[in-house]
Amino acid sequence: MTRRRFYVPRDSIQKGTVRLPPDQSHHLRDVLRIGSGGTVEVFDGEGTGYIGEVAFEDSGVFVRQLRQLPSSQNRVPLILAAALIKPSKFEWVLEKSTELGVHEIIPVRTRRSDMRIPLNKVASRCERWNRIVMEASKQCGRFSTPRVRPPLDYSDMLHREEFSDSAKIMFYENAREMWRPDARTLSRSIVLCVGPAGGWDNDEIEEAEKAGFEVFSLGRLVLRAETAAIAAVSVVQYHINLQSSNDSCG
Repeated sequence: MTRRRFYVPRDSIQKGTVRLPPDQSHHLRDVLRIGSGGTVEVFDGEGTGYIGEVAFEDSGVFVRQLRQLPSSQNRVPLILAAALIKPSKFEWVLEKSTELGVHEIIPVRTRRSDMRIPLNKVASRCERWNRIVMEASKQCGRFSTPRVRPPLDYSDMLHREEFSDSAKIMFYENAREMWRPDARTLSRSIVLCVGPAGGWDNDEIEEAEKAGFEVFSLGRLVLRAETAAIAAVSVVQYHINLQSSNDSCG
């Protein structure tokens, strides 16, 4: 039977014991009805997970005798820069890309994005997005939770100085060449950029290439934006994991 998992802030773990936050305590005690002495997992959202035993006290619900679990973190960070699309579809991308192990997600405002978020609603939208990736992390067994940034304009994303040493990949429906990564590409962080429902326009592709992005195809079929995002993440993660496996065997 799969052990139940709960999120706890890293700084709340002290001397092998953690007190669960109120919402997690309620879920454990009143929804799942896990008894004292039950075995559960906790994770800190920053890459570390533990297994321990439930204990009830007047002051709250605790997990004691914590033992650290092997890391589930990918060695190569994958950053997904995904064009904003309709809310329900974008949230699906957040959920599934979290399950596939992305390190960070950047919502991108493009020329053909069909979702515009008013400035006064950005904070609440980001809060919702972070809840989605947290729940997805709990479900899929991750110990880390992807960082979801506030939306960036397309040009700002392309020219971020922090990505200067990263491999930069863009998938485009009209590109002719398929992606065939080499070992050097798979040994550093990767920024993966995928477009909106209306696709990229020529000026955006040209700007991306000038900013150091390599542009590739995902195949001959025209994919929906949300399908393209998850297909692209799957392809890149497959090659990252394959290279990691080869390195371990070597």
